Amino acid sequence: MERLFRQLAEEAIFWQITLPRIRKATIMKYILTGNEMAEADRLTSEKIGIPSIVLMERAALSVADEIAQRYPARRRVTILAGPGNNGADGLAAGRILSDRGYEVQFLLLTGKEPPEGSSAKIQQTILRSCGLNMSEFAKEKLEAFSPGVIVDALFGTGLQRPLAGRAAQMAALTAQYCARTGCKVVGLDIPSGISSEDGSIMGCAFECDLTVTFAYYKRGHLMYPGCRFCGETVLREIGIHDRCFAFAREGRPEMFMYEPGDAAELVGGRDPGGNKGTFGKILIAAGSFSMCGAALLCAKACMRSGAGMVKIFTREENRTIIQQALPEAMLTTYEALPGVGTEDYTAARKALADSLIRDLEWADVVAAGPAIGLGREGECIVRTILEHAGEKNADAKDRRRAVSGIILDADALRLIASDSGLDLLLRERNPETACILTPHLAEFADLVHVSVSVAGERRIPLMRELASRYHCTVLGKDARTLIVTDGVRPICMIANGNSGMATAGSGDVLCGITGAMLAGQRNTEGSACRAAQTAALIHAMAGSRCKEKMGERAMLAGDILTAAGEVLKDIENT
Repeated sequence: MERLFRQLAEEAIFWQITLPRIRKATIMKYILTGNEMAEADRLTSEKIGIPSIVLMERAALSVADEIAQRYPARRRVTILAGPGNNGADGLAAGRILSDRGYEVQFLLLTGKEPPEGSSAKIQQTILRSCGLNMSEFAKEKLEAFSPGVIVDALFGTGLQRPLAGRAAQMAALTAQYCARTGCKVVGLDIPSGISSEDGSIMGCAFECDLTVTFAYYKRGHLMYPGCRFCGETVLREIGIHDRCFAFAREGRPEMFMYEPGDAAELVGGRDPGGNKGTFGKILIAAGSFSMCGAALLCAKACMRSGAGMVKIFTREENRTIIQQALPEAMLTTYEALPGVGTEDYTAARKALADSLIRDLEWADVVAAGPAIGLGREGECIVRTILEHAGEKNADAKDRRRAVSGIILDADALRLIASDSGLDLLLRERNPETACILTPHLAEFADLVHVSVSVAGERRIPLMRELASRYHCTVLGKDARTLIVTDGVRPICMIANGNSGMATAGSGDVLCGITGAMLAGQRNTEGSACRAAQTAALIHAMAGSRCKEKMGERAMLAGDILTAAGEVLKDIENT
């Protein structure tokens, strides 16, 4: 009997470890660059053994199917074909439509013959064998044919330089024709002119009503401004599978999309025998004079996300409002510091710091920054946290109780960006103390000391530099949230959410959710990365739910907070 119990226990541990991994493996969605997609295509043919012509025919069939299903009354289709694989896909799709009774016009970017053995050459040969004519593009030919659908098959993900010359002219003429006639544009893989790497516009681009892409989403489908040019993006399977990455030089793709099934492992499974201490004690340093709302939103979001205990560290003027609005939270307040140079300044600053240190010794996690201000009080708060949260001390007996994690948001980030001393403290903190930075684009630009436009253009490499500088996780808030962790290659994208979330207090809600997610893990390996990913997903899904209920214009940060509780329940049941 004892051996049976031991076997059952060992089996339970095995599945406890294995099932989350199996679940994660089956739902992981990679987001590829053009180069990663080209390698996946090549490896599928060379290593797996599926011929490239088979993949091409399946891609063409999926495009033809989408056009037939969505635009059944539009029986004239013009294929704009480039000289590479994207053009070959377009020629094959046009041939299939022709076989189905459509009138199809094939207009080539160039009349030059493609190289022997190339996909474009093979498809052109097939078209000629079928009695289908091709000609070089001219405006007059397009106008005379008067198509109801135009297929952009010029370059797709293979474009490496700005769209120029005749290709740019074709994009402009297509836009003019469609504006006048109501013709629909279908992008093949990705609109020509949109970078598959980051969604930037390379000179100019085709603006599509529908984009049919294959095997995996590309970054340009999801990142702005490129995603606006895609219209509706439809993903179709053509035979390229995750197994091909086993042969890739870099292994699996760099970027992936985080989804509810990924979050279920962290969100679900609360200890039925736990108590309020079990589920984490979070200190929230937020809210200055006349800025009480940030503290309330952050603290309430933290409690609604499963935190066991929350204490707010804020200005004395906020006491009454907080105690009335959120009696479940504990509270420590401080007074405004007197002017620098007065005889009371040093004593008052020390009293503020000492009060905060006592609360830091109580907390498991500290979240700091929402509306603490950029003045003396805010600077003192951030300095004290960085000096005492996760401090280095060789003598464990004398060491103060250190928090296991720090979340820095809003004004805390601005202060660090402008103060070399705070910057140094963050860089030299105890490496065992998990750290998450949650900047929006302007705060991110301050931290990396570039303009907002440059921060947007070089977002991924600059996020990696920032994560490396502070040995932390960077949760970069934007229309598409990205999460980068020092020493971790994969980049997480949160593709949910909407413009309605760009409202005052939304970031405070995210900060609170992140605090609860981090506290729930007790500083296990990778805790900061998982907490940031899960919090960002919950926040974005809550925003999506608010959009469904009230539209993007009407939502408030408090609505997102309420919806976050509903989202958490759904994730737990995933």
